[in-house]
Amino acid sequence: MAGLRELWDESLPEALRDEVIKRYGGKRVAYRERYLVGVLTALDALTQLCTDPAAVRLAAWFHRAEHAKGTTDDAEASARLAEQLLPKYDVSPVRTAEIARLIKLTGTMDVTETDANGQVLLDAVQSVYADPRYATHASEVRRDSRYDIQSRRPRVEALLAADRIYHTQLAYDRYEAAARANLTDELATLDGLTPHPWRGWQRAALTVTAVLSACVAFVAGVAAVRAPWRNPEYDGDSAWPAVILMLIALVTVAVVYSAVRRNARILAAAPAVVGVIGVLAVWRTTPETNGASGVGERVPMLMIVSVMLIVAGTAAFAASRFTRNDSRNRGQVLAGLGAVVVVVLAVLLVIDPAQRAYLVSANEYLESQHRPADVDVRSTLAGGSLWAGPGNLQNLVATAHGIAVARARGFIEMLDPATGQSRWRYTRADTDDVPHLYALNGGQQVLASYDDLGYVVLDADTGKRKAAWPQGTRDDDIQNADPLVTGKSVSKGSDKLYGTNTDGSNRWTYEPGRCTSISGTATADTVVTELNHSCGSEADQLVGLNLKNGKKLWTQDASLTDLTAAGGLVVGLEGRSGPLVGVDPRSGEIKWRSEIPNEWACPLKTEASGNRVVLISCPSEAQKLTDTVVRIVDASSGQVVSTASVKFRFDQRYAVTAAGVVVAMGPYNGGLCRLATVTEGAVAYHDLDRSVSCGYGVVAAGNLVLVSGEDGLIALR
Repeated sequence: MAGLRELWDESLPEALRDEVIKRYGGKRVAYRERYLVGVLTALDALTQLCTDPAAVRLAAWFHRAEHAKGTTDDAEASARLAEQLLPKYDVSPVRTAEIARLIKLTGTMDVTETDANGQVLLDAVQSVYADPRYATHASEVRRDSRYDIQSRRPRVEALLAADRIYHTQLAYDRYEAAARANLTDELATLDGLTPHPWRGWQRAALTVTAVLSACVAFVAGVAAVRAPWRNPEYDGDSAWPAVILMLIALVTVAVVYSAVRRNARILAAAPAVVGVIGVLAVWRTTPETNGASGVGERVPMLMIVSVMLIVAGTAAFAASRFTRNDSRNRGQVLAGLGAVVVVVLAVLLVIDPAQRAYLVSANEYLESQHRPADVDVRSTLAGGSLWAGPGNLQNLVATAHGIAVARARGFIEMLDPATGQSRWRYTRADTDDVPHLYALNGGQQVLASYDDLGYVVLDADTGKRKAAWPQGTRDDDIQNADPLVTGKSVSKGSDKLYGTNTDGSNRWTYEPGRCTSISGTATADTVVTELNHSCGSEADQLVGLNLKNGKKLWTQDASLTDLTAAGGLVVGLEGRSGPLVGVDPRSGEIKWRSEIPNEWACPLKTEASGNRVVLISCPSEAQKLTDTVVRIVDASSGQVVSTASVKFRFDQRYAVTAAGVVVAMGPYNGGLCRLATVTEGAVAYHDLDRSVSCGYGVVAAGNLVLVSGEDGLIALR
């Protein structure tokens, strides 16, 4: 190291020189001969500006003689070394202290305007900033010390923000411009090296998306293996394609993770290719729906497996295109968590609803005859039948476009009331249940309730499905069909009442509290609910709710049963035997009471027909097996319109037509059936043909009277 020896002060011992020079060797590459020569050379031009040149020169020799591992500040360690060595070579304590002080300044860079020695030393040390090879020196420092880049950046910014980097005018003139240029370049370099809190978030998010999508594909594959390929299930359908795709999904979990870490783009994209093949294969082999057979749950599950493999492969391929950053930061963690949330929400809000919607659509079959309906037909009961057709009285409902009849295996048919001919047939292949039917929106729609499936809303005119309610709503009860109000009874917690839209969504929910059963009926704008409390001492109540938003309008302690809406009021019975009470649904005010004769012995049955309420009972205990009493009450005033007695048992089925005619049917004369009609208190009897079966009773579809025969329905002329 002849260059350094030539710069040594000959007045000092050579042994000290050799000891100091030895310290600038070792494994370090930044603070070696070239660096120290540059500092000492700069110091030669500035020495005349200081008050103790010898102390400043020795401080320059010592200021990086010691390396403190794990830190970026060698000044403290070098000052302690000087304090140990210099007294051994007869350097006075005063000068040793000054040298140590100056060395420490090279670490803090904090010098006063009156400290000439410190200013000269710092300017010489900082002359390295103006060196044309400063970028190399800065890189060597980073490699040697592993210093915190983020702590260096503010220091560089502070130097550039200061009015001047150098304290002495001579150093300022020589080095300022070049130093600022080099430090500006260093700042740009540090920007690239600084671990940004969000750097690598794209790769992290895509990696998590790829792995989690592969996991979802595997779970869907497991479900696909256990699910049927078609409805009803066919034993000959092989499960091996589902097993193979499930195993591919399992392997994909490891493949996409490994491919991203190794930046193996071809391997990362492989699952996407398999997914595309899977989509095409499932699409081409999907069973056809023909009314008797439909699509099983395995089909959408395998489609989900294939699509998620495409997502996993695409995400892994995209992730491999971003630069790998092994240092974990806040951005990567948050991006990973965000990807988890996105995938989970996609499964819950997109994939699962889409799968259910597909099954609903794929398993329905509609045959339409495009015949207009004659809904004005009515039975005059002049004798004979208008038409006969398939169906039964237990599962039909009158609509604005005909008579909807439900049969086995999800079969619904719309009949023309005038001819009995089919207007359309709607069939579901994914259920064996006979649905319960309700007329919605003034008979413009039909609501079909399947115990094992849920709810389907059909257009009454065309049979086209308008909505399918979520599967969980199959446990709901239809409290009122038009307008639609549903409810749910629970074993624990509170029963619930819902203001339900025809698409199955709920506008509002009303929960009366624990130990409370709830039932209700609705008018055009109000729901009147009956609350029965089974625990505690709280009295039963009536509550009025706004049909639009569920807001409570009124509450009163009362108990009414058999609630029905008629004439703009809600009508119900106080107790088991009356009186009949009319309640204003908007205020809860009782408008009238209509007394029930004490001698009526049978439980009252009530039914609304337009502005009338029909009451059915038996005239007395002695007549309960022979006679039925029919009373018609004006719903708006509570006045009795008529009372009539029919020579039928009380337990016979009865019906009320749209025009308010009460119809009952019973056996007569050795097995024949007789029909009784009550119109404004007048009773008429009609003997029916032997083809009519009395056991199923009678049903009114609008003004058409229907009975049962040996082969199905009979519409009476």
